[in-house]
Amino acid sequence: MSVPRRSRIPLIASLLAAACVGAGGGALLYSAFGSGDHTTVVRPVTVKDTQPASNAPLSVNAIYRNDYKGVVEITVRTNAPSGFGSSDAEGSGWVYNQNGDIVTNQHVVDGAQSIKVTFWNGKTYDAQLVGSDASTDLAVIKVDAPASMIHPLQVGDSSALQVGDSVVAIGSPFGLQETVTSGIVSALHRTMTSPSNFTISD
Repeated sequence: MSVPRRSRIPLIASLLAAACVGAGGGALLYSAFGSGDHTTVVRPVTVKDTQPASNAPLSVNAIYRNDYKGVVEITVRTNAPSGFGSSDAEGSGWVYNQNGDIVTNQHVVDGAQSIKVTFWNGKTYDAQLVGSDASTDLAVIKVDAPASMIHPLQVGDSSALQVGDSVVAIGSPFGLQETVTSGIVSALHRTMTSPSNFTISD
């Protein structure tokens, strides 16, 4: 994913993405009719890890087990005020694709001298800033890590979201890796102000 620096990155509902992901298997049953014959065929079907086997809601535990490998901890070395050297900042992000692009918040990587990404198994890799947008407080960084470490999350569709729907958040608050919490959608069509004082609708 090639995003020029300071470009506008589409607003992605990252907290909802995990709630739209599931895993499982099933069987496809179909009938073939022809010249008086009736044949019923049962064929096993494997459902991909990133697709729900049914419309039944997943438990928080199931969502966590499916998705925690796609959530990373981000450590950033930044310029401190003049005369005070450098300081570290921490945040969370999630793997967007197999290329190693990771979505995080712009304020996490703002002023970064260096960026490191820590995966679920504790392994850490250097990352580079691809692009950021202070207006939506979103940024994309890219990590060069082995394919076995990269577990993209499926992006959800928030257009059918309703008040009271369940949401799950996985992250590393205060550097505490692989933390999960759950809640509900409290309201829709609210606005918030980004760190650059831009108003984000809905």
